[in-house]
Amino acid sequence: MPDPVLSRRHCLALALAATGGRPALATDRTGLPVLSYYDYPPFSTGPGQGLTRALLALLQDRAGPLLPPLHEELLPRRRVAALVGRSDWIGLVPWVSPAWFQDPDQHRFIWTDPLMQDEDLVVSLKSQPVDYQGPASLRGLTLGGVFGHVYPETESLVKAGEVQRLDSFSQEACLRMLLMGRVHVIFMSRSGLAGWRQRVAGFDARLHLAEQPRQRYQRRLLLSPLMPAEQSQWLVQTAAGLLQDPAWRDLLQQHGVELKLS
Repeated sequence: MPDPVLSRRHCLALALAATGGRPALATDRTGLPVLSYYDYPPFSTGPGQGLTRALLALLQDRAGPLLPPLHEELLPRRRVAALVGRSDWIGLVPWVSPAWFQDPDQHRFIWTDPLMQDEDLVVSLKSQPVDYQGPASLRGLTLGGVFGHVYPETESLVKAGEVQRLDSFSQEACLRMLLMGRVHVIFMSRSGLAGWRQRVAGFDARLHLAEQPRQRYQRRLLLSPLMPAEQSQWLVQTAAGLLQDPAWRDLLQQHGVELKLS
């Protein structure tokens, strides 16, 4: 029987996708838009809760009147990419990497130093464990993905029909497909493990985590080049010291995020 929480949140994800993911009254707000497609732990753990809200509260408190109100808007991944690609967009995107926004040289947007270290784990069922040793080890399997998310190392295998990909609208719906046996394997960020273990009954008894991660990366803030210079400079300077900041390190630990990856 599906986990009730996963089922409820899957319905919410479908509803958001049907409306373009735009939250009610978002266009009536004034302030600085914070675009996020992370609707799962540790970034979102409930209404008004999670690491994204904690980060925004910390920044807002320390910046004082320098920053306008920071308003989080949860949107689908493709919608975020479309908005930041507009020539008139002003705002920021948390938890992302330059490689994910076609900006490896960091010339297209303004990027902060890392806010945290993370990695993608390869997750399968204990009853059908996948010993991940690179993309080739996925041959013959069905990969559960999230719409709009690109897994470059698997694309050639999917195009060749050696790996099937079945997408859903959210990370939770993706996990639900795995638990139901509709897919063989999914990718999950290590930063969310603590949250998923609380949310999914028997997580460790039901799911296998491959020893080798899919990839490791650093999560940063993406800032619009059109943001006022005093604001973007302050954010860059503040982010540069966060990983050594006791208050920020405490928030990471409170949300189950490992400060150092083994």
